Formats: sequence, C-alpha cells, structure tokens
Amino acid sequence: MISRMATFHNYRSVANDMNRQQVRVQENQEQLATGKRLLTAGDDPVSSIYIQNFDQQNTQIEQSLKSITLARNRLDNEETAITEVENLLDEAKRKSMMMVNGSLSGDDRMAHKQDMQGLYDSFMNLVNTKDESGNFIFAGTQYSKQPFFRDNNGHVTYVGDSYQRMAKVAPSVDVPMNDAGDKLFMEVSNPYGDYQPDYELQSGSLLLLSQATNTNDADPSAYRIEFATTATGPAYKLFQNGSEVSSGQFDPGKGIQWETLQVDLEGEIEDGDVIELSRQDKINVFDAFQRSIDLSDSDVSDASASAELQQAVAELSEGFKHINRARSEIGTRLQTLDRQENMHEDFKIVMTQARGTLEDLDYATAVIELNENMMALQASQQAFAKTKDLNLFNYI
Repeated sequence: MISRMATFHNYRSVANDMNRQQVRVQENQEQLATGKRLLTAGDDPVSSIYIQNFDQQNTQIEQSLKSITLARNRLDNEETAITEVENLLDEAKRKSMMMVNGSLSGDDRMAHKQDMQGLYDSFMNLVNTKDESGNFIFAGTQYSKQPFFRDNNGHVTYVGDSYQRMAKVAPSVDVPMNDAGDKLFMEVSNPYGDYQPDYELQSGSLLLLSQATNTNDADPSAYRIEFATTATGPAYKLFQNGSEVSSGQFDPGKGIQWETLQVDLEGEIEDGDVIELSRQDKINVFDAFQRSIDLSDSDVSDASASAELQQAVAELSEGFKHINRARSEIGTRLQTLDRQENMHEDFKIVMTQARGTLEDLDYATAVIELNENMMALQASQQAFAKTKDLNLFNYI
C-alpha cells in the first residue's frame, strides 16, 4: 500500500513539474510574440499599477487633445468671421468719412448710401454666421438660436446670452471657444466718454463734441448746453435735467466744468448751437451703421447732420478697434491651445518611455529564459516517460 501511494505521488509530482514548465514556455513564447514583459498583473504587481496610471493619464491627454482640436476649429471660424467684420467696419468708416465731405454731389451721396446699405446687409449676415457644425458663432451658449434680428426701422435686437463656451484643454486650463455677440458688437466703448451727443446746430456751425466725462458713476442726469455769441466771445448755459446749473464764457482750453462733469468741445460755434448729452458709456455698431445710412443723403448744409455723421465715423472707428482687440484675444487663445497641445504630446512621449522601461521585453534575456525553460521541459517530459513506464515486471 505504501509503495503504491509513493508511486502515485511520484507520478503526480513529475506531471505537475512538466505542466509548470509548459506554462513557463508558453509565457516565454507569448512575451516574444507581443514584445511585452508583463502579460498579466501577476507578472509584476507594482509595475502593473504604474502602467494602469499611465493608461489613465493617456486617456485624459487624448480627451484634452480632442478638446483642443474642437476649440481650435471653432476659434478659427470665429477669427475668419471677425476678420471679415473688421473689413466691413473699415470700409463703412471710410465711406462715412467721404459722405462728410461737402464736395460730393447728390448722386454720389445716394450711391454711397446704397453701398452702405449693402455693407450693412453683409455685416448682418456675418454676425449671424454659423460654424461647420451649424452652430451660430456669436450667440454665446445659445448657439442653436439666431442671435441678431433687425426690424424694419433698422433696430437690432440680440437674443443670445453673454456667456462663453469653455474647452477644458488641461486639468486646470479652460479656454473660451467663442465670444458673445452682445460683448463684441453692442458693448463698444463710447469714443466720446460717458455721454452720447445729440446736435441742434445752426447753419455754418462746425461744433463737435470731443469728450464728455463724469467721475460720478451714480449720476444718470441728461445735460443740455446752449451757446450764444457775445461781444467777448461765445457763452454757454448748462442745464441738468432741464434746470440751469451753470453759465459763463466758453473757454475752449478748459471746456465746460461743473462738479463732476467735464465737457470738451472742438470746432467753431454759432449763435444758437445746442448739444444735448445723454448718459451712455457703451455704444453698438449697429446703431452707428444705421445712423450713417440715414444721414448719408442729407443736405451738406445741415450742420447737425454733418456732426452726427462725424459721430457715426467715430463710433465705427471705435467698433473697428474693439473688434481688432477681440481678434488679438482669439490669437492669444490659439497660442494657448498650441502650447497645451505641445505639452501633451511631449508628456505622451515621456510616459511612453517610462512605460517601456516597465513593460517592454528584453529579447536577449527572454530568448535565454525560453531556451532554459524548454530544456527543463524536455527533462521533465523524459522523466515523466520513465516514471509512467516503471513496472515491477521489468526487474523480474
């Protein structure tokens, strides 16, 4: 009985050893076939944890790279549209300046008016442009809605929002992918400061507002300045919400000062000239376009119309500068995307190298180990063959 059990255990021991050698040879062959030293987590648990971390980081990088590509496409579309907007504003400004020129004939002014209307129509098409995905570029986060609508009177309404869509291009880096239309076209700094002028000028007057500022932000009052000529020069009366608050001789070097209000003027004053000032520190380019169109065929002798055309020119010029600054900001964002993309690509190379030191196979060592395991397997097979053939009758 004891002999029988010993023979059985010898048999199982040799068989198990042969199976282990077969597994080792198979692992060696798989390593050589894949070029990987680690086939399962059990091959090297510590290295496997590091490799899993590398995989997670690589997945995050791939997501960031996709976000960068999407953001770059949208910013490229916006930059293209803004460049065209710049061109239209510049052309509108130049045509408006020509219409201020009194040498143009009535037919020429009418032709310029038609040109301005065409520019304005093109401008409206651009501000309602879409990207390659069919989303409105200047609608904020309401990209499925047309942002700008113009009524029969030329008044433009914005129905988008004031927010930006953000692209996460790195764990702690978000880059805006668009600009809201109201910020770009309806919140342009007033070139005259804090007030919008309305002119009531006499024939031959060349009076223009240069700058009107008020250091008291809480003052919403409307002001009116009436001019009269005297033996000692022009005099003025300043009204606040209809009540006279100041008067005196007008000094072009000092302008008109009252409490926190400062008004600077330029040009020649005629008796009876009036300027009304309404509080407005932001203007929109749509109103400037429409004002230029409405006044383009006015009589050249109309001093008020000429002054308002000058105002439209100043507002279109300020709109051009505002859009130009926005385009520069887009360029900065694109540079940020390029830098982040390069950083991600460099980090991928570093991770690949680090992973390779943990995972890649040393072929020379693997071949030697395969040969050793195959020799051990052959020895186990020979031992197993002899063991299973052992019989008492062989020794009788």
